Amino acid sequence: MDAYQPEAWHDFFVAGAGAAAALTGLLFVALSLHIRYIALNPNHRNQARGSLIGLVQVLLISLTALVRQPIAWTGVELALNGAAYLVIVGGYQVSALWRAKWKIEPRSLVPSIVGYLLAVAGIVGGANVYFGSGPGLYITAAIVVAIIVWNLRNAWFLLMGVADEYLAEPESARQ
Repeated sequence: MDAYQPEAWHDFFVAGAGAAAALTGLLFVALSLHIRYIALNPNHRNQARGSLIGLVQVLLISLTALVRQPIAWTGVELALNGAAYLVIVGGYQVSALWRAKWKIEPRSLVPSIVGYLLAVAGIVGGANVYFGSGPGLYITAAIVVAIIVWNLRNAWFLLMGVADEYLAEPESARQ
């Protein structure tokens, strides 16, 4: 497949957009069924937020690649998607760290680092597409697969954490 022709990647990005949309909907249903546990636990809340953001990123990346437009615009939009993630999520995390007096939860480091690395890879992939050099859309495709797999893993651990809390409650407290 041509690394700079989104038309050649059409089926892949349709599948990515469909998977992201379906998984986002399923995650929303699962979250709404267990909203009390998620709202009361900051770790669950962060996992839920991260999963939703990741799946929306896949949807945006896939839709960007599916729009018929000059390839340079596609490259710019893919790079801007990665940059927007860094600014928005990074800004939120910096403000959260500031409120927490710069105390970092060790288990939040790996997901944050993975997210930032994927965003930087998205910027590089977008630049590759824009300039027509390097792996181009192969990077974008790898990012889509990595985000979907990572967020499936993340959603599984979130739901198992919620289930553990539910099962730890006394029978009389369950509804």
